[in-house]
Amino acid sequence: MKNNIINNLFELWKHIGTNGQFLYSTEQYSHVKPKNHSWPSKVFELKESETNFKELYHNIENGSIPNSISILENEALETQLLECKFILKSIVKGMYLNLLEKDKPINNFTSIEKIDNEVKAIQFAKIASISFGYEVLSSTIIPLTNSSKLKLFIGKYNNDYASCGMVLLDKNEISGLHMIGTMPKYRGLGLGKIMTNKLLFESFENKSKQVVLVASESGERIYSKLGFITQRNLKSYSINE
Repeated sequence: MKNNIINNLFELWKHIGTNGQFLYSTEQYSHVKPKNHSWPSKVFELKESETNFKELYHNIENGSIPNSISILENEALETQLLECKFILKSIVKGMYLNLLEKDKPINNFTSIEKIDNEVKAIQFAKIASISFGYEVLSSTIIPLTNSSKLKLFIGKYNNDYASCGMVLLDKNEISGLHMIGTMPKYRGLGLGKIMTNKLLFESFENKSKQVVLVASESGERIYSKLGFITQRNLKSYSINE
């Protein structure tokens, strides 16, 4: 179970990178590099025994790969990163929920629409960018509209688009909830909970037995109330710029 969370997240990035044609893999690591250093610019799947950390630092410094390395907490790997002058930028919580049929949400999500065309994909990118405070390009989202394993949604409030979310069914039949966001002026109205329940409903539809996500410290408190259990930390490192 311990790697299900990180595996789902990394599979999401690989899926997005493959569809957007900006996934790159070497013997040392994988990375996704969309335009303008936009979401989800990440280095991941770092292979500890094969990685040249000084070369990794140099590649980030010269801009050939993103300045954000995501790893599952790992003392030996983190020691090597710190020795090569990488700095810890953020820690998020990996969480999971085992699904029980009795807990399946009622399918009553009339305010939520599935992303199935370019117009809605552009709207998703706009909502996500405003909600999270970093650039999400429509050119990244549009190629995902016909994905069989990744479903994207946007939610309305009083006929205005206000929230977003996505769910990935990975190769292990685990559903991962990602990019659950609400634009600032619509926060406090329960829209995030509605979107989360929609994604949970879709996870049941995926026949998944388990759901995973990553959350900030404040998000951890919210998802804990829904029954999610904190498993391990996901950490991001970058060079000191």
